[in-house]
Amino acid sequence: MLKFIQNILYFWNPKSIIMPIIDLNKCTRCLKCVKDCPASAITIATGEIADTCIHCGHCIAICPEMTIFPDKGEIVPLRPHSFTADDFRLFTAGIRSCRSYQSKEVPEDILMQLVSNIKHYPSASNARPLQISIVRTPEKIQLLNTLTEESLIRLFSLVTSPFISPLIRLFAPKMDIQKLKRYKESFVEKQKENDSMICHRAPAVLLFHGPVTKTGMLEADANIWATYTSLYANVMGLSTCFNGFIVKAFGKNGKHNHHFGLPATDRIYAALLVGYPKVKYKQECSRESPKVILV
Repeated sequence: MLKFIQNILYFWNPKSIIMPIIDLNKCTRCLKCVKDCPASAITIATGEIADTCIHCGHCIAICPEMTIFPDKGEIVPLRPHSFTADDFRLFTAGIRSCRSYQSKEVPEDILMQLVSNIKHYPSASNARPLQISIVRTPEKIQLLNTLTEESLIRLFSLVTSPFISPLIRLFAPKMDIQKLKRYKESFVEKQKENDSMICHRAPAVLLFHGPVTKTGMLEADANIWATYTSLYANVMGLSTCFNGFIVKAFGKNGKHNHHFGLPATDRIYAALLVGYPKVKYKQECSRESPKVILV
């Protein structure tokens, strides 16, 4: 009945903030939800949840009696799994950035399954203002590729120009201008043979975007979600590639957003190529581990 009332409220006002509901008739007052609530929002004596609730779902997840109903969705008991730490190490050791995809479309239901699972992933500040746009038509992916390439070439040309490069040498002496020039020349030359230097003919590109903000943590959120999505995609037999070129090329101004249905005020914070890989890797590739400082 409580969940039914909650659904009715949401039906009449979808934009309203619906709170989790506690069924005190089944509650044993174990106080696990109270102790685990990061916002100290629960008063178990009255069954009230204050508007300081951050909608993290801890109370629903920890309740042994399943008496707290989520603000969205249903209560789903967790099932035990046998995925060990060593399994995870071996699994991640085999994941590599994919730049060679089969000319095979990723079914829409698979893409939606990838995105739907994002509801379980954490965020940097518990706010969830990000949206995901899936670019999946060849024409739009090619346009995304072309716009990014053009933006990068303009950037390379600006940085290596005879007017700007002296200033860069003065204020950023460690930047290798000659190396950038060679990279630009190589990039332009490869364009003649490869019309998908950025998107690598991936059948789908996930764009994680949200409002431009000075105080939010959307970039961290996007990278968290993209990382989890990449892991999930690899479990499903797909491969991925994080694409920082798209993020940098589109920047903050959003002038190309309309091509991909993004709000004009949004910024792309992460981009993930997704598709079925052409190749399979047989060996673990050792790389230098990051330096660690114990404090």
